Formats: sequence, structure tokens, C-alpha cells
Amino acid sequence: MKRSRLKPRSKKMAAKYVERRKLVEKLLKERPQCEAEVPDVCTGKSVDLHEVLARSQGGSILDPSNIICVCRECHDFIGREVKLATEMGLRRRRYG
Repeated sequence: MKRSRLKPRSKKMAAKYVERRKLVEKLLKERPQCEAEVPDVCTGKSVDLHEVLARSQGGSILDPSNIICVCRECHDFIGREVKLATEMGLRRRRYG
């Protein structure tokens, strides 16, 4: 029996990502400086968007109040040093 491939995204989620691409372009133009400014890590120029409240925790990928513009090095730091990034206010959890 031949199996068909799973679609990578639903139509609803694909539509969200179309809006997301527009938001990314807009926010990076509006906020060219890294907003995380992690000492001894930051390079200064924002190239990525980081959701403070992760999607898995109920955060929105389309809410500008949940997004900070960061440089690649700060974004890597936030993903690598979760506890410290949470203490710095760069990450949040839904509960506590």
C-alpha cells in the first residue's frame, strides 16, 4: 500500500506564517538594534525575532508585544542559557 506524505503545515498555520513573514520584515526595519543586549555576547544588529513566551507555552507568533528583535548571538544565548535568560526577562513561562 502506497502512503502519501503528510503536509508540513495545515492551511490555517500556513496562513499564519504568511502574516509572520510580513511581521518579521516590518519589525526588523522598525527595530534595527538588538533588544536583548546580553553583555559580552551581543553584536548589536537585530536579525532574528524571538518570542518571549514560546509557542509551546501559548505565546503568539503574530503578537508584537510577545516579540523582541535580537542578534543571532543573543538568540543562541537565550536558547542555550534558559534559566539565565528567564532571570533576565528574555524568556517567560506560562505558569510561574
